[in-house]
Amino acid sequence: MGRDVYYFSHDVNASNDPKIIVMKELCGVIAYAWWWILIEQLAVQEDYKLPMDKITFTGLGIAFGMKQNEANASSNEANASSNEANASKTKQAEAFINLLINECELLETDGEYFWSPSLVRRNLLRKNKQVEISRKRSEAGRLGGLKSAEQRSKTKQMLQANEANEANQAKGKERKGNIYSYSYNEAHENEKSDEDILSMFDDESKKSDPYKNVFKIYMNDVGEISSVTKEKLECLVNDFGENEVINAISKSSEVGKASIAYITAVLNNKIREEAAKDNGSSKCNSNARSVSRKNSRKDEQVDWQAEYERVHGKK
Repeated sequence: MGRDVYYFSHDVNASNDPKIIVMKELCGVIAYAWWWILIEQLAVQEDYKLPMDKITFTGLGIAFGMKQNEANASSNEANASSNEANASKTKQAEAFINLLINECELLETDGEYFWSPSLVRRNLLRKNKQVEISRKRSEAGRLGGLKSAEQRSKTKQMLQANEANEANQAKGKERKGNIYSYSYNEAHENEKSDEDILSMFDDESKKSDPYKNVFKIYMNDVGEISSVTKEKLECLVNDFGENEVINAISKSSEVGKASIAYITAVLNNKIREEAAKDNGSSKCNSNARSVSRKNSRKDEQVDWQAEYERVHGKK
């Protein structure tokens, strides 16, 4: 657990800690150095603990670089006997650890291991913080993955929509193969003859086809000719004649209402106007004939004697 630790927190006012002050008072300022060497040793251990055994104390004595007089000082302050003044560095380190446990309360022990409660607490807090950070990063990555998947889904839908749109456009172009959207300008007429153009409407059409000019003018003045419009134009030509239909197309274009419906209305209106004129003319002629007959009768001289004899059989 402690092997992933590469640093630990060191309070800037650690030297003012009452427990540290007691340690320095009992063992001298050199104990401050020993203390941080010990913390470094504990920080890299599993569970931040060291065993209470001879090997540990020997290693710590060497790490502390204890000398004879320093050993005497730590031993005396720990109420050790005078014979311990000449003890080995192992004993010196052991005495220092016991002093930190019993006198300074900087360390704790269960008889088998010893540790620094402050170091354990701080590293556990740091560990929990790292776990929380890792969890948040994992969650952020998961959400990011969901967003990425959602974005990929949207992108896929957009691509599919574009493909569908392109397909519809292609179908539209195919349908336009049945719509006669051709412009009869000079450049186009240079490319195709009248026979070629008329063949678009009827493969058996001839130059004398009465619909040719109607189709041509309609497409120039109105626009595209669908199969339905083509059929209607043919009916109008059959009913009214080529010239009348052309005039109706021109009139509808002039008033800005160019459509097959308006063209039909123009032609129907013309029929009504002509019918009205014919009725008026007939009435005038009838009245004239009646007056003429009356006048002629007035001008005739009746031979009443002859009439009488004719009626009564006398000569």
